[in-house]
Amino acid sequence: MMDVDAGTAAFYDGYATQLEATEASRSAMLGLLAATLPPGASVLDVGAGSGRDVAALRDLGFDAFGVEPNPAMRDTALRLRPALAGCLADASLPALGRPFSDRYPQGFDAVVCSAVLMHVAPASLAAALTALAHQLRPPRHQEPAHLRPALALSLPEMDAAQLQDDRDADGRRFHNHAPALVEALLGELGLTTERADVNDAVLASASTRWHMRVFRRRAAP
Repeated sequence: MMDVDAGTAAFYDGYATQLEATEASRSAMLGLLAATLPPGASVLDVGAGSGRDVAALRDLGFDAFGVEPNPAMRDTALRLRPALAGCLADASLPALGRPFSDRYPQGFDAVVCSAVLMHVAPASLAAALTALAHQLRPPRHQEPAHLRPALALSLPEMDAAQLQDDRDADGRRFHNHAPALVEALLGELGLTTERADVNDAVLASASTRWHMRVFRRRAAP
């Protein structure tokens, strides 16, 4: 989670203590990522949480790394998955910087940002998307479309009746960013929509629709 205020941070401090018992073993994004990325691709997971996707991607042969701003979540990730030592960093949107630039100075083949952007305030959304796009390496000359750098997002859309003062029932900051707006902002940054899916799911506390998107860098000039 990113752009974290006190209420959101407090939720994840507590959530970190429950991960082992409550978190699903696989995320909804894992299959999408495996189908999108070429073998051995370098991947940055922004908002890595428990590190489950980073670990799963590494198990699948990808060179995956993650950033997570919540210390309790990072500690839990390393306790549950000690092999991730050195693969997780403290960073947050929108001031993401260039994590792991010593490994990938030109950027990553792919970036994933799943169930994160709802915590980013609308005024910071453009800056957050810019920071994500800047993690991607430049496209190579005559690179095939399916090998160009990719950005994978999941955007939750919660029933507005479940939100009060831009917070969900757990006290987290929560904003429903319109997928069309996200697509337009990323288009200005040189990324085009390759895949758009919608998954309906009922969470324990609210009805939520998940918008899954894959974007690709445009071809090099």
